Amino acid sequence: MKKLNWGIIGPGKIAHQFAQDIKHTSNARLVAVASSNLDRATRFAEKYKLEKAYEGYEALIADNEVDAVYVATTHNFHLENSIQALEAGKAVLCEKPLTDNLEDAEKLIAFARDSKVYLMEAMWTYFLPAIRKAQEWINEGRIGNIFNLKANFGYPKRFNPQSRSFNPDLSGGVLLDMGIYPVAMAWLFMKDNPAKYNVIAEMAPTGVDYDVNMQLEYPDKRIANLHSSFKVKLANYCYIYGDKGYIEIPDFWRASELFLYEEDKVIDHYKDNRRGLGFEFEIEAASEDIMNFRIESAIMPHSYSLKLQELMKEIMKKF
Repeated sequence: MKKLNWGIIGPGKIAHQFAQDIKHTSNARLVAVASSNLDRATRFAEKYKLEKAYEGYEALIADNEVDAVYVATTHNFHLENSIQALEAGKAVLCEKPLTDNLEDAEKLIAFARDSKVYLMEAMWTYFLPAIRKAQEWINEGRIGNIFNLKANFGYPKRFNPQSRSFNPDLSGGVLLDMGIYPVAMAWLFMKDNPAKYNVIAEMAPTGVDYDVNMQLEYPDKRIANLHSSFKVKLANYCYIYGDKGYIEIPDFWRASELFLYEEDKVIDHYKDNRRGLGFEFEIEAASEDIMNFRIESAIMPHSYSLKLQELMKEIMKKF
């Protein structure tokens, strides 16, 4: 099978996960990495046995062997780096959040559409087989009508004003970093605009949010209770409650299994057979899209990226 050649710009923590999992796909391979620091790029390339390591992103983007670029830089550079790649005709998988604000997301998506080049926000959770199975159970009516969703995601982080998490110049803050996952669950399963936002946010000394509790109330009285935190370790579960039963998803953001309950009894259980960390499903799907000359994903379309930005913008208004 023909394989799509990928390059990474920004070899940070999440880029390592991408590099580990791409080997579990059937249609993609990683051939190059670029960093603002050549030594960092070289070490990354040596670790994953890549053919090329570049100092500076422009050289990787100009490489004719690279078909697609995974943008894994800090949030504040997503717009600039993605447009650079799109301008060169390279397909782009941009790490979430697509940008750090709605206006830039609109600008980036419009640019991709006008250029007729593939762009997808890397919401890898949506591609996980367990999350797809949850959608299937719901579509089959196995929990009835949804009336409540709960999702939380949090890990404590030591305060460092210069770090990516806490530096406002790097678009720090827990909502953009971790909170986007619970918000993504609310959108995926509620598929509606909240009528009311109730938000309690704690701010770090640098002015960015580091603990955010959110209650989204929908017009038909459904409710999503969401929480994300740099302050404490949360359970990192998602629960979807219906009038016939509920679904429990442990570690939902990287879900490998889920449980279907009817009252106190587990009536079904699903566990995937992944070989990697879970990024392989997203990479496989994006690579298939690109090789079939699509310009957006059916699972994570541009409209979903804009919706997540809209929801987060409304939440931020309550800080």
